[in-house]
Amino acid sequence: MQQSISSDKPVTQKEEDRFQRYNFSSRIAHRIISSKSNDSVVIGIYGAWGEGKTSVINFIEEELKTDDTIIPIRFNPWRFTDEASLLVSFFNTLATRVKASFPEDESSKTNFISKIISNAKRKWHKNKEPLKSNKETIGELIEKYGKIVSIFGAGEAAESIGKALSNVDIETLKKRFEELLVESMKKIVVFIDDIDRLDKQEIHSIFRLVKLTADFSNTFYILSFDQEMVASAIGERFGDGDKEAGFNFLEKIIQVPLKMPVAQPAALKQYCFELVDNAINENNIKLNEKDVRRFVSEFVENVLIRLRTPRLAVRYSNTLSFSFPLLNGEVNLVDLMLIEALKIFYPSHYEFVKKNSHYFLSSYSAHSYSDGHGNIETKKQELVNFLEELGKGLSKREKESVKSLLSELFPRLDEAFRNTYRQKGDEEWFKNKRIVSPEYFNRYFSYTVLKGEISDVLFDSFIASITNVTEGEIIEKFKGLIESSSIDNFLYKLRSRETDFDWEISKKLALSIALSGDMFKEDYNVFSFGFERPISQAAIFIYQLIKKHNNTLECFELAKSLMKRANPFSFAYEINNWLRTGETLEEKIFSIEQYQNLAKQLIDRALSESKDKPIFEQFPENNQYLLSVWKEINQNEFEAYIKKTLDATPKKVLDLLRAFTPVMASSSHPVPYKSSFSKDHYDFFTKLFDKEYIYEKVNNEFREEIEKEAVKFPDMDNNQTDLNILRQFNHWYEKEKKNIETSE
Repeated sequence: MQQSISSDKPVTQKEEDRFQRYNFSSRIAHRIISSKSNDSVVIGIYGAWGEGKTSVINFIEEELKTDDTIIPIRFNPWRFTDEASLLVSFFNTLATRVKASFPEDESSKTNFISKIISNAKRKWHKNKEPLKSNKETIGELIEKYGKIVSIFGAGEAAESIGKALSNVDIETLKKRFEELLVESMKKIVVFIDDIDRLDKQEIHSIFRLVKLTADFSNTFYILSFDQEMVASAIGERFGDGDKEAGFNFLEKIIQVPLKMPVAQPAALKQYCFELVDNAINENNIKLNEKDVRRFVSEFVENVLIRLRTPRLAVRYSNTLSFSFPLLNGEVNLVDLMLIEALKIFYPSHYEFVKKNSHYFLSSYSAHSYSDGHGNIETKKQELVNFLEELGKGLSKREKESVKSLLSELFPRLDEAFRNTYRQKGDEEWFKNKRIVSPEYFNRYFSYTVLKGEISDVLFDSFIASITNVTEGEIIEKFKGLIESSSIDNFLYKLRSRETDFDWEISKKLALSIALSGDMFKEDYNVFSFGFERPISQAAIFIYQLIKKHNNTLECFELAKSLMKRANPFSFAYEINNWLRTGETLEEKIFSIEQYQNLAKQLIDRALSESKDKPIFEQFPENNQYLLSVWKEINQNEFEAYIKKTLDATPKKVLDLLRAFTPVMASSSHPVPYKSSFSKDHYDFFTKLFDKEYIYEKVNNEFREEIEKEAVKFPDMDNNQTDLNILRQFNHWYEKEKKNIETSE
């Protein structure tokens, strides 16, 4: 559907009146029609921008058209760039409209055109005798009046107009013109709208014009403008040069000052909601009942107080019509409607929020603020001071309303305003695409998905397609989303929805991600340990999908499939590791037997993929769990494998000990390195393996090299060597044996 933008076009017909202005306008029109005085009257229609002044003028003109004695004339001052052209155009417009209202015989037209247009300048400069009324038609009379100013050069018009009207011939013409209006029972009504939109010089020119011509008989001027703005603009030319001087000047010009009737709040509210509803429907926006209640509640409580003119309602609906198609599906729509309301109705606050996100997105609680309590108080006070400054010019009620609106959009402010503490919220805000989520904040102001972000529309489309596509197609879509953004963003987006997927989608997602483990590899750095790693986040996501399903058998079948198919092996191990989460059997997903079954599948797969290499050499990072659980499941098989391996290649004992030596990293040594084989590691190792057998293999193969140097324990640097690992094993073995002998 094509989206429309309201043009804020003034209305003209009575049935279009939404704010009870027609009766006001009709009253003005009928006062003019019924006026018995021949004096000129200047009427001022005062109102702020957007209050509907032009519509009122339209209504007045519509009512005046019902009487053929009225000659309504619209004069638009916006069309002229200087005072001279403005004055010339005014008199020509006046002459043209008045002339058109009187009938003429056809014989006079040619004479009138040739005489006035061709000889006007010569006649007025050279023939000074009084006008001969018995030889002039009405048409000539009116056209002459219209040309009074045009016979002067444009540059001289402004200066000459006063002199021209004081000329005896022109005074005679003016008198005859007034007599003509009186005798014919005609009244001229001149409308000049939007005076407050002109610059200071143009505003001054308009009022000079009115002052100069406002003594015409049977002539009414209806001027519409914002009194405050015009008084400020012209005040500097009079009296003390301030706004008050401007008001005093207006009092001398405007004989009938009229304030625009105030639009009723209920009518404005209904009008605004109709426009908003149109914007919603035209953009196919879907809001549930909860969303509607939230928007209406916040708008009525905190925004409606600022809705004073129809134009504000139009501007608000227009900004929604602009933003809806750009951000539909990409942000929280109620938050979007409220932040756009902040922009229209509290513009200074909107700009402050846009440029100072740190006041609105971060915590004010000592529980989570890393810089200490003193800095929290400083930050709170800064925010209070800024809001106080922004609130200058607002009423007390408006200040409370904008504060409440900001708190609704940015719940962190409750910590600042009410000293409450939110333990949770970030994940929910992200999931719901709230503006308070740092991942979404900028989107509300840029009106687009920024580079590096994942489009929610594309992501939702991807999720919706899962049931109808193959695992290979899902993986290709994974790649596309990751390439357009990042692994972290992709996984964060997945994890934010992990409780929403049904079992069929969960199975497909879990298997597809398991087959995509190579995509979750990251360059090593000192911070790449722990569950924040992409591969760990992917495994946690799979664990959460399985955990939330209530059919244990189906979960177990999926887990077995993951152990076989997850790629690479290290990813299968990572998934297995997270599936074992829980301290007690009640906290765990599976039984002991089921966990052993999954472990056996991992062991069998490790043996198969190791081929000619020992399992501890092929998978050194995973061997501690694999070997320990293998011994637990089938000790004889495990011991036979180790003995067969080391008997066949005794030097592999070094690979075995290296695999059980911990890996370390630090900021000074970001590249992983082997640390010391400590007493704790020795104790763990010797619970798995026959220490006598291992000691024999170590010394049969490496004794001579080991004895070349003393053992070292370089815990804090990366000077560990393979031979030193062997020395450390010997050190703990011999020390343990000596202690035993001593105790005996």
